[in-house]
Amino acid sequence: MKHLVTAIVFMTIAALGHAQIRSASLQASGLTCALCAKSIYTNLTALPFVDKVDTDLNASTFEISFKEGRHVDPEALRKKVEDAGFSVSQLHLHYQASNQMIGHDTHIKVGENFYHVVNAKPKTYSGVVTLHVIDKEFLTLKDHKKIVGGSNLDCYKPGSNLKCVVPNHEVHELNLFHVTIK
Repeated sequence: MKHLVTAIVFMTIAALGHAQIRSASLQASGLTCALCAKSIYTNLTALPFVDKVDTDLNASTFEISFKEGRHVDPEALRKKVEDAGFSVSQLHLHYQASNQMIGHDTHIKVGENFYHVVNAKPKTYSGVVTLHVIDKEFLTLKDHKKIVGGSNLDCYKPGSNLKCVVPNHEVHELNLFHVTIK
């Protein structure tokens, strides 16, 4: 029995180790030259959880790889782009799922963050899942207006205080991001 409990604890820890954001694709708006991209690149690579950044100036995108086992903070990514004088127009996070049922109005906990999934048909996912962050600060105003109203939960409604109650009555107040599945 003792070995069975040890094995279950080990498998749980191993499964949690796989549930993380591995990389991201970030598109910035307002870039006009290589110096603009260099400014964002410098700011992003200064973050302690960022391993590597590849820049595509033509598409104004940054492919970001994260350090293994480190907490990924989408808000810190956004702030670094804004510190460089630009804004985020898209953020796609590449999440490693492990036989996980994900659907509309479900929450995914990764590290210290909660990701509230909006407008997704229930499906079991294994492997890399692309989560498109749809909060106002991570989209153009035009794109955000298209998406607003995609959920019945209060935390997604305009002017909310970012308090989110899911069907099992679990309350999340901080580090909450709304996403769709790409």
